[in-house]
Amino acid sequence: MNKYLQRVALATVIASTLSCMKTPDLEDEFTPATAEQVTTSLVDSWGSVSPLTMLKGDFLLQETDQQIDTMNPRLVLQEGTTISEIAETAEKYEYTFLYQTAVITGDNSSQSTRKQYRTVSKGNDLTAQSAGLKTLKSVLTKKSDVTTKADDYELTLGFERVVMLANACVMTDDLQKYCKEELKLDSCEIKCSNLTSVTEVRPAPDLIKKQPNCGGIPNCELNVKKVTFDWSILMKTGTATEKQKVTYSISVTQDLPFFGRVLDYCNRGLVQIPDSSKVLVTVCNRLTNFQRTGSQ
Repeated sequence: MNKYLQRVALATVIASTLSCMKTPDLEDEFTPATAEQVTTSLVDSWGSVSPLTMLKGDFLLQETDQQIDTMNPRLVLQEGTTISEIAETAEKYEYTFLYQTAVITGDNSSQSTRKQYRTVSKGNDLTAQSAGLKTLKSVLTKKSDVTTKADDYELTLGFERVVMLANACVMTDDLQKYCKEELKLDSCEIKCSNLTSVTEVRPAPDLIKKQPNCGGIPNCELNVKKVTFDWSILMKTGTATEKQKVTYSISVTQDLPFFGRVLDYCNRGLVQIPDSSKVLVTVCNRLTNFQRTGSQ
């Protein structure tokens, strides 16, 4: 998840609503979950599919909404991603994505288009960075900003989100080094809890329904596995310990190809507003369309 959190101009909205909002309490029940349990649930939800099944012309449309406390969710970001080129070498495939964003603030929209890249080896391993470290950095960014997810407006594939969460509960040497050297802490501790995994059937998104034969989806229904868990970090300095907690949820369907398997990805946690109190912020990225128009 790198720096997938980007500032959204919500200061006016927040200022006008804080007076009638209470500080939420996220200290609910704690049922420990091991890193292995979290990883197993996420791997099971994803299933078995090769990234090499991504085809030139594949298109995704996603929308991100943000909810502050009990206010209505607000659309803050739209992302359109097209696989524009696939180049093959002796050892790997190089994918070029045309990544289009529309950042929405009130009645205004700021749009951009640029290319993003991924490399897939002939061994089917998608290149990825340290997942646990990316989780920590993204959460700590929330300490002083109300933010939205798009990897700092960098493309994040659904598979990368699954990998990030699957490794998020592992305390690595890199993570501990980051805590000590960058955050100037004595130590950090990661805890995961309240893991749930449910299976459900959902209707296909409306824009997929409008495609001929519902984009090839039988009965226009998707079999979905939704995984939810709490991720907490304990940051220790001397005898003081500061805790931050985020609830993650991700819904995956094996009825869509590799590129479109993640239907929604959400996080929920307390955000410190500068010179004010903490508010509960929920950010969700949702798939609104997947379309296969080309071939490899």
